[in-house]
Amino acid sequence: MNAPESTSNVAPLLQSIPFSTDGRELLEAWDAIDDRGRDAAAIRALALADRYYLLVKVLGRVDAWHHWIYDRCREVEARPDGMLDIWGREHYKSTVITFAGVIQEILRDPEITVGIFSHTRPIAKAFLAQIKREFEANELLRDLFPDVLWESPERQAAAWSLEGIIVKRRGNPKEMTIEAHGLVDGQPTSKHFALMVYDDVVTRESVSTPEQIAKTTEAWELSDNLGSSGGRKWHVGTRYHFSDTYEAIMKRGAAALRHRPATHDGTMDGEPVLFTMDEWRRKVRDQGEATIAAQMLGNPLAGHQRMFDVEDLQIYEVRPETLMVYLMVDPARSTKKDSANTAMVVVGMDYAGNKYLLDGRAHRMDLQTRWTMMRDLWRKWVGAPGVQGVRVGYEKFGALADLDYFHERQKVERLGFEIMELAWPREGPGSKIDRVQRLGPDFRSHRFYLPYPTDENRLTSAQRRMSESGYGYRVSRSIRARDEEGQAYDLCERLRMEVMYFPFGGLKDIVDALSRIYDMEPTPPVYVDSQNLEPEYT
Repeated sequence: MNAPESTSNVAPLLQSIPFSTDGRELLEAWDAIDDRGRDAAAIRALALADRYYLLVKVLGRVDAWHHWIYDRCREVEARPDGMLDIWGREHYKSTVITFAGVIQEILRDPEITVGIFSHTRPIAKAFLAQIKREFEANELLRDLFPDVLWESPERQAAAWSLEGIIVKRRGNPKEMTIEAHGLVDGQPTSKHFALMVYDDVVTRESVSTPEQIAKTTEAWELSDNLGSSGGRKWHVGTRYHFSDTYEAIMKRGAAALRHRPATHDGTMDGEPVLFTMDEWRRKVRDQGEATIAAQMLGNPLAGHQRMFDVEDLQIYEVRPETLMVYLMVDPARSTKKDSANTAMVVVGMDYAGNKYLLDGRAHRMDLQTRWTMMRDLWRKWVGAPGVQGVRVGYEKFGALADLDYFHERQKVERLGFEIMELAWPREGPGSKIDRVQRLGPDFRSHRFYLPYPTDENRLTSAQRRMSESGYGYRVSRSIRARDEEGQAYDLCERLRMEVMYFPFGGLKDIVDALSRIYDMEPTPPVYVDSQNLEPEYT
């Protein structure tokens, strides 16, 4: 069934028609072309050429009859690929892109293969289910496209379920016409889709901890291998966190942002673009500022409330020659999978009061492991060249049994170092957030340094000079360790994550342990002029 030549030519003209107050001009143009719905060939041609016509007239979504949604359709038609569409919730982004867009792509080319990816598979299956129901129940759609859609798909199609569906097509690729997959719960293997649609990749659960955010971003990275050569990508979603996977996508330039907030100027006081003013005020009242900012305005409020900027952390390639060293321990007394980590950090202070992360651990430990690890870190640094002394601090809260055990081990092993009890409370005015924010001045003044990830085979010029001069011990080293399950981790990367997300992320153990240095009343090393050690001659 071929559209009349005049219909093919008029599609670009249709898309340029503005949506007036009631849309009358657009309706009149449609009626002139499809003969008020009586010309099947024209209806088919318009459905292929005009996504808004397909959505409203053929798919029956009269609820989408609104000038704002019309404008979004036109934007998406003009530039469908390589975009990250962040619109307010309930603003028809999935309806326009994932629902109507995927249907239109299949009607245009039944040989296409589409992979719908969401955070979990049930979410992706819900998008597939909506399209599947439309193909089953929309008689007008089936009558217009008998060369694409089955009359009885459950009986006739090679595959027709929530695992995936296959329309009428000549080829036999291993991919179904549409498949639904989760990013974090079982991506397919050996599949390559011509069009990858990422919808609801980020959810509330995916931003609950820094680890979950990283897991989602890594899953999105891995899914890139499921595209075909020259394939296309659509990203559709709602923001939940200032450092969510969508933020990573934007920073990398993997997709261009098309940001359409729920108000005309992207502020809470702005005029709503789709809701009535009364409805908008109710949502602002009921949902709260943070939820509205993230999900309706696409601009997570947490981004303005972060306590620290991770870019303030400095890097050292070579540590100072002389340091006073502090070992702080923030213990977690459970080794269960979901419990907090025990954090131990070794920080050196130079003459100027700058602080350098030298060593540490952050994972779940039982009491014996806490002693062994703390003892070994003390031994390592008390004997390190240029270290004038090592002071040890241990959080006192609930630590009476720990300290009793440590003192017993010190007697048995004949180790006499003092363990200072750090007594800042966990709740009230002296809570963890209050403790940690004391790091702010040092961070913002660029007085806190992390080690450069040295490659022993590719030393920097400063590191090479130190090594050649016999001061190789001053060269920075990555702080890598293995957790209680034998999995390797990088302490600096974990610290960066905690600094970036604080106070909105999950675990805060390393930054909390770092903040304990202020409870130890740290003092810089004592400067000794070697000339003053020479005997005087008269």
